[in-house]
Amino acid sequence: MRVALKEKKAPRAKKCRVAECRASFVPQRLGQAVCSAACAILDAPTNQANQEKARKSLAQVERREIKVRKEKLKSRADHLREAQQAFNEWIRLRDADLPCVSCDKPSTWSGQWHASHFRSVGSSPEHRFNPANVHKACSVCNNHMSGNILGYKPELERRIGVEAVEALLGPSEPKRYTAEEIKAIKAEYRAKTRELKRAAA
Repeated sequence: MRVALKEKKAPRAKKCRVAECRASFVPQRLGQAVCSAACAILDAPTNQANQEKARKSLAQVERREIKVRKEKLKSRADHLREAQQAFNEWIRLRDADLPCVSCDKPSTWSGQWHASHFRSVGSSPEHRFNPANVHKACSVCNNHMSGNILGYKPELERRIGVEAVEALLGPSEPKRYTAEEIKAIKAEYRAKTRELKRAAA
């Protein structure tokens, strides 16, 4: 004789017990009264010191969630701009003890330093993140003299060699970076910058 098995009912949605939240959620386990780990911290019976710790933990969770949401909303252009900033910062740190690549300003010059592209991003986007193509330069040469290429080239030849400079000036494959490639470049140069800062500390 077969006994008919009762169909298990799906749990119904309920409101989070934490007064500041009251979000609707479907319980994942028996007796679950709060919607998340952050609310569980707030719901736990604690003294005043622990309540303050709980509030800080919740704020930290919220900041992380906001950061994740913002990251998802970023466009390819946003990631490209951030990758360029990370790469440029690494270039300036890499060349911190070197003079301007385009003129005779020493590393002790107190003005603003830039990461200057020998082949411009507009004419050669494939060399945008090529470390051989980008070197620290003073803002005067980079901004007001379009990189001061007449001064840049001989110093670049001295630093990386004539053949490497000729390779930069020669034909190269066009490059359009995907969003994932740009994110990887951004992560790589942020990590390299942290390494240089640790080494300099």
